[in-house]
Amino acid sequence: MIVEGTPFVNTQETCIVCHVEDSSDDDNPMVRHHIRYYEPETIAWVHSKCHQKIHDPENPITALIQFEPAEKDRFDSEKKILDD
Repeated sequence: MIVEGTPFVNTQETCIVCHVEDSSDDDNPMVRHHIRYYEPETIAWVHSKCHQKIHDPENPITALIQFEPAEKDRFDSEKKILDD
């Protein structure tokens, strides 16, 4: 559920984490990462493996996680309602 016109902080061509251009690698595709879910919703393009680094439980990239777990839960609940 990404509202039309939602701003991305970077283009789909370059990962915001590693700054490497998308190589269209099926093992490491570009994915959307929510930096913030609300006020305002903010999304970045990252490689799948870089997304795992952002959410690494032992060493997360906290600058790219500007939300509380409850916000993600709320967003996921709202998305599920829209998808049903």
